[in-house]
Amino acid sequence: MSNVSSTNRMIQAVIALSVSIFLIFINPGLVTKTVNMFLKGQTKGATVPMNAVAYLRSQVSFGWLGITVIAGLVLLLVAYAFLKDKKWAFPVALVSLATLPIGSFYVSSFAGYMVRKKAFAPSFTAFIVGLVAFWALILLEKKGRDLWASIVPLTLLGMFGTQAFAFSEHGLRGLYMGGKTASILDPSIGILRFSQPIMVIVLITIFLAIYNLAAKKEAGWWFGIVAGLGMAVAAFSVHFARPKASFSVAGAAAFAKGGKVVGAATPSMFTSVYFLGGLLGLIFVLVMLIPFFKNYYLNEE
Repeated sequence: MSNVSSTNRMIQAVIALSVSIFLIFINPGLVTKTVNMFLKGQTKGATVPMNAVAYLRSQVSFGWLGITVIAGLVLLLVAYAFLKDKKWAFPVALVSLATLPIGSFYVSSFAGYMVRKKAFAPSFTAFIVGLVAFWALILLEKKGRDLWASIVPLTLLGMFGTQAFAFSEHGLRGLYMGGKTASILDPSIGILRFSQPIMVIVLITIFLAIYNLAAKKEAGWWFGIVAGLGMAVAAFSVHFARPKASFSVAGAAAFAKGGKVVGAATPSMFTSVYFLGGLLGLIFVLVMLIPFFKNYYLNEE
């Protein structure tokens, strides 16, 4: 038996059940509406064929939607497991909930398309639902020293996990251009072929780290370190080899309604999404090397 009260277990079960219903019955409609908004904008109101980028983003978005539906089914079982005070319920719940903000951030922005259009993406609701539920389960499960040792690294993993998801999709374009001569001659394309597989592995490793850290297993610390270092290596490389104005988190007004970039400067290390993604990975590693976190998970006290 755990040290968590029956009341807290009941609340955790209700949260898991509520998010499960949201993912199975509500989120599919929100994602479909968001993706269709984007695709109509890219195809002149659905009157012209999709280009390769639009089709790729559609595939990735609906692939993520399928994952969240499965996560919803898992959470349905987790709700019952919480009532039975099963030890595995908490880490499995966090992994399932992490799929919401990590994927929704990408699907709701499409590399800034929605921001530039000043349009709210309905699928962003999943980001909010997932993050709030994620934090709520931790607050109900942990307290004191255990709370801080859990919520800080788990939140950081989710933060650069959203970047890893987006960068994984963006890197696919580098792989798709592999059949073009430009991919051989242009290092700014070649760098995407280098970074994309790393980003996918980082994303998988982040979920492994979330599960093991939530279960307070030593493996979680090691998986997290690998994910953070992998993110730093891949993201910093793209920042320096592929400095594009569209990678800047500032100056959205320069992207006239999602069209041609006008007056946008090359991103600096303060505004580049790739540099900031690499920095988040590095910050995570440094945090986990702090004696408090290192000793907590490696039992070196």
